[in-house]
Amino acid sequence: METSYSSLPMGRPRSIHEGFSVLDFELRFLALLAAATVRAAGRAPALVGRSPGLGEWTAYLRRADQQLKECSTVPADRVGRAVTRVLNLYDRGFPGAPRELRDLKRLRDHLSHGGPLPAGETELATLDELVQSIADTVTESLGEAELSMEDGESGEQRPSFIWGRDKVSLWPFLFMKPSGVWHLFSKFARAQPSFLCFGGGSVSSSPSDEAIRAALHPLLKAQRADNGTLGYFIKDVEQDLRGFADDDSEPVYADHEQGFEYYWHKAIGEGTGTQPRRDYFRLGPDNARQWRAESGWAPYSDYLRELANWQVVATRLRQKLEQMESKLVAEERDTLGWMSRERGTARISKVVVSDFDGSQRVPACTFAELIDGVDQDLQANRGQTQVVFINGEAGIGKTRAMLDAAKTRAQEVERALLLGESSSQALFLYVRSTGQVLDSLRTVVDSAVASTRNLTDRGVKALCRNGLMTLLIDGFDELLGGVGYSDAIGSLRPWLDELGGRGVVVVSARSSYYMGQYRSSVERANEQGLPFVRHRVAAVQRWAPKDVEAFLGEYGVPRESLDQLSEHDRQLLGLPFFARAFAEMTLNSNDGEIRSNTLAERLLDKYVAREEDKLTGQGGAALMDRAELRRMFEYVAEFMASHEEREADISELQDAAEYAMDSELSSRRHLKQRLPVLCGLAAASDDASVSRFRFQHELFFDQFLAGAASRYLMDGHPALFQAMLKQSPWRSATVTGVVAAAGEKRVVQAITDFAPRLQDAEKKQIESTVAATNLGALWTAVIEDTGRVPATEILNAVFADGLDLSKVQGVNTRIIGCEVDGLVLPAVAGWSLTLRNTVVKRIRVSGTSSDLAGLRGVRHSDLVELLLPNELLYRKEHILEALQRYGAEVVDAEDRSDELPPAEVLAARHYLTTMARRMEKSVILRGDHQPEDNRLKWTQEYGPNVWKRFVSELVGSGLAAYENFSASGERKVRLRLKCSPAAILANDGTRVGTQELWSRLEEITN
Repeated sequence: METSYSSLPMGRPRSIHEGFSVLDFELRFLALLAAATVRAAGRAPALVGRSPGLGEWTAYLRRADQQLKECSTVPADRVGRAVTRVLNLYDRGFPGAPRELRDLKRLRDHLSHGGPLPAGETELATLDELVQSIADTVTESLGEAELSMEDGESGEQRPSFIWGRDKVSLWPFLFMKPSGVWHLFSKFARAQPSFLCFGGGSVSSSPSDEAIRAALHPLLKAQRADNGTLGYFIKDVEQDLRGFADDDSEPVYADHEQGFEYYWHKAIGEGTGTQPRRDYFRLGPDNARQWRAESGWAPYSDYLRELANWQVVATRLRQKLEQMESKLVAEERDTLGWMSRERGTARISKVVVSDFDGSQRVPACTFAELIDGVDQDLQANRGQTQVVFINGEAGIGKTRAMLDAAKTRAQEVERALLLGESSSQALFLYVRSTGQVLDSLRTVVDSAVASTRNLTDRGVKALCRNGLMTLLIDGFDELLGGVGYSDAIGSLRPWLDELGGRGVVVVSARSSYYMGQYRSSVERANEQGLPFVRHRVAAVQRWAPKDVEAFLGEYGVPRESLDQLSEHDRQLLGLPFFARAFAEMTLNSNDGEIRSNTLAERLLDKYVAREEDKLTGQGGAALMDRAELRRMFEYVAEFMASHEEREADISELQDAAEYAMDSELSSRRHLKQRLPVLCGLAAASDDASVSRFRFQHELFFDQFLAGAASRYLMDGHPALFQAMLKQSPWRSATVTGVVAAAGEKRVVQAITDFAPRLQDAEKKQIESTVAATNLGALWTAVIEDTGRVPATEILNAVFADGLDLSKVQGVNTRIIGCEVDGLVLPAVAGWSLTLRNTVVKRIRVSGTSSDLAGLRGVRHSDLVELLLPNELLYRKEHILEALQRYGAEVVDAEDRSDELPPAEVLAARHYLTTMARRMEKSVILRGDHQPEDNRLKWTQEYGPNVWKRFVSELVGSGLAAYENFSASGERKVRLRLKCSPAAILANDGTRVGTQELWSRLEEITN
């Protein structure tokens, strides 16, 4: 076995790291020999650690030294003298080294952390002499002994040393396989023994022979008994290390007197080298995770920051984000001619945060306050990965807000570290999906951290799990590479799996349709074991009029320019993109030739005019006029929608040009060669033939798509318009653009004719769901634009953003086969609204009166919220009572001649229905079984005692279980449902335990 360490290639001298490996082997062999010798003398040897390292082997030899002195056998005398001499040699250390490195173990740890050797080579020479002296001492102790081999039960050879009549068996610490390979005990971790191998092709082995396990167990220390906190820490450290380790290395675990250690190889540089490290960890007071730094025990988070080289990461992320900002400014200048920088303080829109189902709304807050909430979730380690959706219209400022938050945080962390101050703030990794239509989030993250030169996707996950970094994904729906979103959770799920119920992910989504598809996708994934996730939505709000006026004032826009706008355009200024566009166009004297009426049309005309100037032939003649260019961009937008992308190939751009001109490109000299100069064209590789075109801003896509759709209506092709309804979900800019261009009559006629074809069975198909969502958006736009509801039935529409009738008079309509997220009733009395086969999730009474006599066909079981002028109701029985009290016709009312079910049953229905809406299958509980997160107010609707009894009965019936998870501070548990909340509510006999649960809940009151 010794020769395996001495056979170095071409006579190369042994490195100091290799010297420590030999030292570990010599001490390991001697310690196991000492244990076998004490056992052979009829004494119980000190128990061997399950994952011993250098420190534990020396500690074991000190205990064995005393035990061997108490034994009277010849082997004990010989081995005991060897142990005493080896300990004396070890304790000498390196007398000539600096004081802090004279101890052998301290020098080994110093080198494992990448520390340099002191000047000169005396330490290496001293270590070689020490190793040789120890080897000679061990050999000398065995000089009078004979080696004997016996056959084992599984064909292995079991060695023994014999001194006269005294026999010392080394089994099960050492044995030889029939192949001639020696096996020396290494560790016993995760219920599996591991051995070092000598003389074969492998260097380690984990035999599954039960005889080996049975023989080892009485000789090893018992597994540590704790509440799982230490075990979670050990597993988490190993997982985190893999985020920074060389791909070809494996972290090696060992017990330590105060905790545990890992020996591993950190990847350094750009994949060109490794750094061997040995790091020590423990649980400190209050189970705080700690790492032993050179200055003493420090928080585990400090360790991860050191691994990542935190200051360098902060600096390079800041540099990358500043480059992205500069690129945005350059795109605005090249595409739109915006020359001015924004003046004054940047205005970030406010957000309204709610749970994913729209409940638990909080008053509007600033984006900075939203980020503060993210920081709090990171620090709390709530046992569920927090996914925050930033939702809002195109042009409302999501990109600017996320980019600014990431850059500001990087600047704050960098500044603190440069001043020598500590910073506990997390960094935000901003990922922009535009131009990266990919199916792998890992690829995008790797690209985003490439500039740091020392982080990868796996390293980022380690930082996110520990609250040191948050992933910000801008335009996540675009990242999916399509608009069908059949598996909207699919791209995010690998990340959620590896976060394991920890960390925060912030994503922006650009359509309500996507949110609906995400919900469906999560519900399916929950049945397949989706990790523990909690979702929230931050809806970005338009600027208030006072914000618009302040912004334009700082920009220097004359007040009379604002006053000349129509009411519709003034509303558009609530979108920061349009406010900026209006300011630039007003102050730019070159825009005087743009004569369009509406602000949106002026913006598009300006875009087209700038592109026209680039497509010129000989003598400066335009190769395409503005009408043709605009039509070309409309075709491009239609191609993108139909192909489920937001990019187009150069060949599609050429096809669109030919459609727009109604002739071949060759009919206009140089046009084919000039098309690639358009602003939106960017090469995907060095090959210009694979360039891809995209619009500089998503609003341009929306507006040109509206132009394509409305043109079909105005040209008398409703069938083509209706086909477009199925292709992709339209955002608000497209919807309002269609209604404005084609007019209310054409739109109503087209959608009224189309709606009956969307039957319930077909609605389950994705394209039909898309069409139904677009129908709802068009109905909403028509009603808002005209101030009235057309005299026709509204069929098979999905109102994903709700239906607001508060400002509509004379409502007398029927809504059939629809889904309405939120219904705001008319403020003026005398209305009539009949619902048939229609699901309404929320109803808000907008007037001062609660008269609901005009509401017919409502189902109270669908409602999750009823907002009356003076009260907000969540509980089903309260909602039902209020609907009936104020005159609504409720089609699913229970027979009031019977008493209501017991409160415990009503409460259970409320809890399970809420969990189903929130797409959750777990709740994090404190020790008293109350929710750890005080934002979960729905759990307290019936009082804390009823919730506690529900939890107890749920677990008692086998439908849920308590699970421990990694968390410092106060102990918490995760309540995990074993099946979906919907299955428990159904109580149809398909799930064991459901009938028992409901029976027990009914018996509580009785």
